[in-house]
Amino acid sequence: MSTIQSPPLRTVALLGRDTGLAVLQDALLDNNRIALLGVMTHGKLPKAEGGGPRPEMATYKAICSDRGIPLHILDFPEALKVEDYLPDKLDLMVVLAWRFIIRPAALERLGIGGINLHRGELPKYAGAEPVRRAIEAGEVRTAITAHRLAEGIDTGAEIARVWLDIPSALPHMSSADQAERVKTRLLSLYAPLARLAIEAIDA
Repeated sequence: MSTIQSPPLRTVALLGRDTGLAVLQDALLDNNRIALLGVMTHGKLPKAEGGGPRPEMATYKAICSDRGIPLHILDFPEALKVEDYLPDKLDLMVVLAWRFIIRPAALERLGIGGINLHRGELPKYAGAEPVRRAIEAGEVRTAITAHRLAEGIDTGAEIARVWLDIPSALPHMSSADQAERVKTRLLSLYAPLARLAIEAIDA
């Protein structure tokens, strides 16, 4: 007996940095569970990093142009109101490295809901700098947690999680430098986790 294939989820992605590129390329493009209707990203680095153009911006533009996917480059204040850039009919939102809280006006537009990928164990390491904070707390492993989007920061129910052992620090290495080393090792885990979370939320 054949099974009825459900239609792909109408999806928008709010992505930033190289982690967002990894998810876009390896979890969202050519994924038959979703129809990617648009991508939003930030054009500028945070002020703490100089506020200049993001180095990965050209790659976002090239991918979206090649695939015919609308790309919205949003910084403050436009990025506060992503609902203004959403398609009329939308099922799913996938979020990674987005710097602003997503307002209820946007969440209410999602037929199924949203997925956020947080680089840390939740709820223990919600918020900023979760890897560095885990290292400074003496943790031996860290996580990327996929959870449902909800009002508030990193508060939605967990969907899936992947773990990575924290390697021993090199001599005289600061916690910030060690955190950057761990973040590099985490990069390859984002896309598989995103695919797993999409399958789970679509089940």
